[in-house]
Amino acid sequence: MNARRIIFLSVFVAYQLFAFLFTLAIEYKDGFIYTLLNKVTLFKYGTLLGLVLAIIEFVWVKNESKDKQ
Repeated sequence: MNARRIIFLSVFVAYQLFAFLFTLAIEYKDGFIYTLLNKVTLFKYGTLLGLVLAIIEFVWVKNESKDKQ
């Protein structure tokens, strides 16, 4: 895996993880933010999907590098 891909995946995973944890925090808080829950539910699933895709990409690249060796 080259350095650019590692940097990109690191930033992408950090963003997805932060966004997913943020949506979980909004879901369990009371007050004004709680009223946004209807709009955040799809975002939560989107961030979870992004995390899964990033993990799949990481595993896929690791397997490719093992096969080349």
